[in-house]
Amino acid sequence: MEHAFQARSIAIIGASESPNSVGGRPIHYMTRFGYRGVLFPVNPKREQVQGLKCYPSLDALPTSPELVIIAVSARRASEAMQACAQRGVRSVVMMSSGFSETGDAGRQAEQELVAIAQEAGIRLIGPNSQGIANFRDGVVANFSTMFMEVPPQDGNIAIIGQSGAASVMPYALLRERGLGVRYLAATGNDADVTSADLIEAVLEDPDIRLVLLYLEAIKDARSLARAAQRARERGVAIVALKSGTSRKGQSAASSHTGALATEDAVVDAFFRRHAIWRVRDIQDLAAASELYLANASLGRGQMLTMSHSGAVGVICADAAERLGVVLPDLSDATVQRLREIMPAFGAIHNPLDLTAGLLSDGTLFGKALDVLCADPRLDILHIGMPVAGEGYDVEGFARAARDASERSGKPVIVSGPQRAILSHFAAQGLLTYQSDTEVIRQVHQVVHHRRLMQQAPPPIDDAPPALQIGAAGDGMDEAASLRLLDAMGLPVVDHHVCHGAEQAREAFQRLGGTCVLKACTPAIPHKSEHGLVWLNLASETAVQKAYGDCLTRLEALGIEGTVIVARQESGLREIALGGRQDPVLGPVVLVGDGGKYVEAVKDYRLLVPPFTAAEVREALQQTRIWPILEGVRGDAPADIAALCDAAVRLGNTLAVTPTLDEIDLNPVLIKPAGQGAVIVDALISVKATADADDTPMLHHQEASA
Repeated sequence: MEHAFQARSIAIIGASESPNSVGGRPIHYMTRFGYRGVLFPVNPKREQVQGLKCYPSLDALPTSPELVIIAVSARRASEAMQACAQRGVRSVVMMSSGFSETGDAGRQAEQELVAIAQEAGIRLIGPNSQGIANFRDGVVANFSTMFMEVPPQDGNIAIIGQSGAASVMPYALLRERGLGVRYLAATGNDADVTSADLIEAVLEDPDIRLVLLYLEAIKDARSLARAAQRARERGVAIVALKSGTSRKGQSAASSHTGALATEDAVVDAFFRRHAIWRVRDIQDLAAASELYLANASLGRGQMLTMSHSGAVGVICADAAERLGVVLPDLSDATVQRLREIMPAFGAIHNPLDLTAGLLSDGTLFGKALDVLCADPRLDILHIGMPVAGEGYDVEGFARAARDASERSGKPVIVSGPQRAILSHFAAQGLLTYQSDTEVIRQVHQVVHHRRLMQQAPPPIDDAPPALQIGAAGDGMDEAASLRLLDAMGLPVVDHHVCHGAEQAREAFQRLGGTCVLKACTPAIPHKSEHGLVWLNLASETAVQKAYGDCLTRLEALGIEGTVIVARQESGLREIALGGRQDPVLGPVVLVGDGGKYVEAVKDYRLLVPPFTAAEVREALQQTRIWPILEGVRGDAPADIAALCDAAVRLGNTLAVTPTLDEIDLNPVLIKPAGQGAVIVDALISVKATADADDTPMLHHQEASA
């Protein structure tokens, strides 16, 4: 990709005299923005283009260009691509549209372009690409009008998007904030070069510290995971906006796990696993960029909010509680020192109200900041300036804030509605926002994102061997499912498969207590909905009668099946535990509240393996049932450790067994602490065949089996 972003010679097939055309704008930009390489306009109808010598074809060029921009119709694109292959071109940006985005015929034409490129060793960006840019070197192989309106500035940020508009909108937002961008790329149809490829390319530049990513589809999850791992190793944050969040394709799911692990929910889990921070709109994509690039450490993210308005403090405290940003109590020493300098009516806590005393004593601001910056409990200081003007020494405040930040090494962030006031603080090199709560949101994002980046995915040290499962292409019956779970080391209910009333009676005797009887057939995944589960069977007679009733109902439904007699278990709570192989993103595990209302209540979290028991516990802490699991109103705490262990085992198995399609364990009965958990119902489906690319997505290792 260096031949694209750092190209020393560039040809433009379809070059135009007009700077307002697709074939003319890149030439205009590169001559305007300081490109120091050689430009070769190619157009058989012109001798000159925008003051440059124009050539009739690639063959006529004095040398082979490193990068070629193709800006001709789809009909002529294949011919242009062939010419690039014959001339030994290394990279192509194809701006031509009319390919896979138009349907089957366009998709076929696009595949032909890719075949030409791959055979010739060309990296193809596009087709249907708005182009790429390296603003440091003036390589602006891009036809967006944005750079005419908003001139570029070099910086430490790269923007990569599958949409042209979605790549230049965050560019505009960043430039409005005075931030520079080094790389920008719109991949178009991702036919050859993917967004992940471009991430890895920009990460070769040691100056890049932040990547903003816009995705409409994830076509190669392994490449994206690899790029994210590279970013994590380099300490580069990736912030992503993934659109297309519908549940299309999930409505017919046969299991609770399949219904709840929708595409969008799995994307969330995949991004968390790979330390990609997901946002929901373009504005949020760029909003925290200054904080990511700030040189000062945010530490643990423990923040103080101070203002001369009590209302600002209350609003910020509410926002901090919603997001989980810690506003710690001040140390006793800090409180004592503040009492010596604060007016008697000043409230000495966090948030800190400086009151209108600032008007009568301008030195109060700097004195308070010095004391607060010395408090070891505080990592960040936020100053809210809701109103300031005549009577306030704003320039003095700004200098005092800068000095306190420089002496302590702690960031000081200022917010307020008046741009003129904020400009004084910005002039001193401090971060400023117009919204108080925006400060809280961005601190939360960056602190939690950095924490994610520091948590490398664990290796599967105790990975089970990939299970040898016969390809069925359908759901297993429950007996087969329970045998498979037992092989995984998961706790399954004591049970017996029975083929007659006498076997059912003997099963009851062996289990020695109250039992459950249920039909066993892959044809009915949810047996209770068909009246095929009998509970509280406390005698041999009851078991034998239930057996007969079960066979009668199966016959009425026209279904063949057998019967399971199982010990009737009890627990503190019904839990749902499951997993599935997402066709794009790979294995994912679900854990949360269970029972028959699991899809209605939707109190669960998804995790992408491999993960640790601590990560499962952290996920459970974000569910509504967490206080119940801990034990409330005199109830015993649940055996959370056993549940976490089961989830890890399930995730590890899914990671190395791609033929396992869906696993739905609901309910899992969780018992009091120290007594474990038990799976009392299971639904498993396997793939008919394992796809060629269906290999585990592990980190820095391969499955041993």
